[in-house]
Amino acid sequence: MTTEEIELQRNRMRIYAMRLFGLSLSPVASQFGEIAQVLGHISRDQLGVALKLQETFRGNGRSVPRLGEILLEQGLLDRAQLTTVLDEQSRISDSTVDDSDETRFANLRRRADRLQRE
Repeated sequence: MTTEEIELQRNRMRIYAMRLFGLSLSPVASQFGEIAQVLGHISRDQLGVALKLQETFRGNGRSVPRLGEILLEQGLLDRAQLTTVLDEQSRISDSTVDDSDETRFANLRRRADRLQRE
């Protein structure tokens, strides 16, 4: 396993632990930026700038680009990083389909166990 793969697994565990304990990750709409930040692809300041840019588009009545598109266009993410964040977002969404806390906890625990074994 490469150093990059190990780091990705560590960051995945951070994301799932944050979700498990209800820390900081918000609804799916803003998850992309938070996941990109937790994975170390962007900084908090870069996320803030991109979110403000999104608001500017919204305020001007223009079509609002997705956060990943903004970060990609600004050169803050490359295509591989964008794909990684989208994959993680999908995994999180897939693991929390049922709204019950017990089911969410069980799904997150299984995912965390799977990641540890990888």
